[in-house]
Amino acid sequence: MVNHAWAAVTPDPPPGWEEQTWRYEQVAFVACATRATDLAALSSPDGGTIALAGIQGSVPAARDSAVRTHRPSFARHDPVVLPWPATEFRLTAAEEQPQLPHDTLIGGSSPSFPEPQSAWRAFFEGDFSLSGAGAPPTELAVIRLADTRAWLGSIHVTATQLTVQVHGHASARAQLELFSTTNRAEQLISGPGPATFALENGLPPDAWLWLKRGMEWLDYRAIDARSGWAANLERAGVTFDIPTDPQASIEALLSAGEGPDVEFKRELPTTAEQKRKQLKTVAAFATGDGGVMVFGIDPDELTIVGLGGDDPKELRDHLYALVHRTVMPSPSVIVEDHRVDGKTILVLRVEPGLVPPYGIAADKGSRDKPEYFVRRGSSTYPAQPGELRQAARDRPPMERARRAPFGPW
Repeated sequence: MVNHAWAAVTPDPPPGWEEQTWRYEQVAFVACATRATDLAALSSPDGGTIALAGIQGSVPAARDSAVRTHRPSFARHDPVVLPWPATEFRLTAAEEQPQLPHDTLIGGSSPSFPEPQSAWRAFFEGDFSLSGAGAPPTELAVIRLADTRAWLGSIHVTATQLTVQVHGHASARAQLELFSTTNRAEQLISGPGPATFALENGLPPDAWLWLKRGMEWLDYRAIDARSGWAANLERAGVTFDIPTDPQASIEALLSAGEGPDVEFKRELPTTAEQKRKQLKTVAAFATGDGGVMVFGIDPDELTIVGLGGDDPKELRDHLYALVHRTVMPSPSVIVEDHRVDGKTILVLRVEPGLVPPYGIAADKGSRDKPEYFVRRGSSTYPAQPGELRQAARDRPPMERARRAPFGPW
């Protein structure tokens, strides 16, 4: 029986997709291409059968209504990122479906697992850790129908101009709107091709790009360089060619003060307790939406005090090592050193993690019992179990998902 199906009806295979099948005695995981007409069995009130990669499966009866949503291209947190906007239909079974049997899965040519949920995470999310929080969805099926009328392609931002590639046979006479908290500009699109906006004062804060026709949006993209995080923006086809001024960037952070994604530290941690108190915020940032820690700043006076030591590279390497020895699993971070007012500071940028939650182990004796934290406002607190489960549900591991097969079936 089909337990859950995730399907996209698209003009081309999504990036990173590949066909693959794992077969076991009672369970099979399948990622394959099939005809759109064959997906009709997933929405039938009477149920039916479907053939996938040579495997015949029965489909339970679906409820006579579905949850319908319109999603933009490169929607964050999707199991497989689609470069087109899409209409999504979530279908539920008319009756409760049987759960996956809780037995070991021993595969001949497929990898073996202690239980089915670990196999599900590995196949559909690329997470082979055997200890993840993700679980198979409860819907019978999720179907995304690509909307190829008009959509936003790559976006390139310089200090003076934003250029976006518009695609689609119905893009002629659509409206392109650049909206932010401080500016708004709009233009009429003549058809597929590049469109530009002049940026007299650089990219405005909290910028969004909308492609619309009348009161209907066709596609949109958030392009705020400050909060979007480079990796997520690059996955969405947004690139920047803007020279940075470290002094101005630090002054802007000091002016805004500490917040949900910014924290200041006077010095690098040395003792186990200091590692716990300071690097718990790194774990909270990785579990949440990422953040920035700046070392060499007095958090009370909001002044630059700098870090001791003559070699910035040694300071960078030391901070890298601290993070990767203390935070579990190791998060994706970038450490930069800057000379501001004649003083050395370190900027630690923490990406949203691919496999939340992230914990800390300040010494060797605590590595089998990591502590977990979350960010609330400008403070870091011990995480509650429900917060950890929510973090894992809200952000499937995007990059691993793109390398994993397209599914699930």
